[in-house]
Amino acid sequence: MKSKLFLGTIFFSFLLVLIDINVKNHEYYSFLYEEKMERIVYGDTAPRGRILDRNGKILVDNVGVLNIVYHKDANCSIASELELSKTLSPFVNDVSLSSVELKNYYLAKNNNGKDLISLEEWSLWEERKLTNDDIKKLKWERITEDMLNYSLEEQKIIYLFSKMQEGYGYQDKVLFSDVTDSFVAEILSLSLPTISIQVGSKRVYPYGNLLKTFFGSVGSIPKESLSYYSSLGYLLNDKVGVSGLESEYETLLVGKKAKYYVNKDNSLTLLEDAERGSDLILNLDIDIQLELERVMKEEMKSAKTKASAKYFHDAYAMVGNPIDGGILAICGLRLLDNGEFSDITILSFTSSYAMGSVVKGASNTVGYLTGGIQVGKKINDSCVKLWSEPEKCSYMKLGYVDDITALRTSSNYYQFLTAIQTTGQKYSYNMKFSVSEEDFLRYRNVFSSYGLGEKTEIDFPIEQTGMKGEKIAGDLLLNYSIGQYDTYTPISLLQYINTISNYGTRYALRIKKEDKSVFLNEVGLEKNYYDRITEGLYQVFHGGTASSYVKEDLQAVGKTGTSETFYDSNQDGVVDTEVINSTVVFYYPRENPTYSMVVVAPYLTDTSNYTYPFTRNVSLKMTNFLPL
Repeated sequence: MKSKLFLGTIFFSFLLVLIDINVKNHEYYSFLYEEKMERIVYGDTAPRGRILDRNGKILVDNVGVLNIVYHKDANCSIASELELSKTLSPFVNDVSLSSVELKNYYLAKNNNGKDLISLEEWSLWEERKLTNDDIKKLKWERITEDMLNYSLEEQKIIYLFSKMQEGYGYQDKVLFSDVTDSFVAEILSLSLPTISIQVGSKRVYPYGNLLKTFFGSVGSIPKESLSYYSSLGYLLNDKVGVSGLESEYETLLVGKKAKYYVNKDNSLTLLEDAERGSDLILNLDIDIQLELERVMKEEMKSAKTKASAKYFHDAYAMVGNPIDGGILAICGLRLLDNGEFSDITILSFTSSYAMGSVVKGASNTVGYLTGGIQVGKKINDSCVKLWSEPEKCSYMKLGYVDDITALRTSSNYYQFLTAIQTTGQKYSYNMKFSVSEEDFLRYRNVFSSYGLGEKTEIDFPIEQTGMKGEKIAGDLLLNYSIGQYDTYTPISLLQYINTISNYGTRYALRIKKEDKSVFLNEVGLEKNYYDRITEGLYQVFHGGTASSYVKEDLQAVGKTGTSETFYDSNQDGVVDTEVINSTVVFYYPRENPTYSMVVVAPYLTDTSNYTYPFTRNVSLKMTNFLPL
């Protein structure tokens, strides 16, 4: 029985190895086979594909650069590489070395650390009581910091020597990248047989720093991703997209490397030329993007001149295609104390805020689905008073409202009564309003179906869902219904308003231009209810709280929002100052929507002063600019 179990274990282990070689990491092992058995090697990382906007305008491109390259000859020795490193060291400027590089250099200079091992230990090694790994570990541990106290001149030598040891011996090693013609001339004047000049490429950005962090960067393979990239056939010294769209679409953008045969003298014969990677075409329209950033900067500077905007620093805005989820423009800006701006666009996917009344379309949905709203029934706007809680009211007395006019006038009272009725209770003055986690879940499930508190599944490597309040209390459920409890990301608001425009069909947001929409879910609300939601949100922009946000003839549908929150005024980790977030979401025109838009201004004002109309001004200027 034990022997069968032993044989079974061996067979299973063998099977796992076969799967790893032939399936999981097949490409990687194919590379290794060619390199070892056929003396085939691949060149440096090939030029990447370009990134273009929806109209073919180039947003990220490649430009040729000159690189100084070292190619090890067949008779190379450590001593010769050290001498070459010394010769080239005056051309090195700043250096940053790891402990591994410093220790490897020490060993190379000191007879591979032979003197670090005692005679007794060498005897144990000869008797096979110590392995090669044991000896290596002992050497490594015995190299002290004092032994690595090198001068700056010698650190430059170490830097170049370390570059020469990277990768396989027959691979070219880039010692200096993106150098000038004069630099090349100085190197060539040295007549070094193992040094040559190669043309490489680097990323360039025709629009400067515009969305640069959003596009992402290219660099060495992150340590935590080595296994993944190895399984795709990448080599350890390859360059990959490490952030943003460069990372998200690495397999599309990556080029095909040149293929060489290694001759007996270690020289190379070209077999296949390098090929540039495929282009990435975005939904982004660079003309809309440029105008959005211009308007945002203009309005942020104007807002900041008001005393009420003391804590206002960040703002977000985006323009989308409500039908397919395409992102036409996206902007996140931070106004610095020196009057300059920094790009925080990627925080649109991760930072979250209490968004206020913009969520009331989803709140009405909960009411319709649960019977908490009686269609067309009018109630006189007032205040709700719960046991041991202060009164909760609308921002002013709004008169009689129903499910449509409650959206137009942004009645909090109407949403409070709806929230109470969704729990099966009926409001009475000073009532004890008990709620359960299930009551919150009822709201959260519906909000999630719109994308609020849920990932939008956008094609970007980072996205968060906001924060869910943990306390369960009746007054907090009322807060939830008017967008003042859970927090949501700016990008999720775009999916929310898109879903309303599509009558409850939620599509993933998309940065890359694609042939079809990516369906996620249906909210599950009947059309006649959506007719009432869209009518209420239409009235918001036609006689309601957003009447001056968009020209009437554009037929906009959407909602404004304000949310009271708190700000850490002295950055001591304690929120201590009451402030207001200002938001707006909308799409237009009402029939056959062409655009959707979101503007979020966190901490725009404190509660005691005038509020600058930031969201209104951005909305009006952008809708005047956008073509129909």
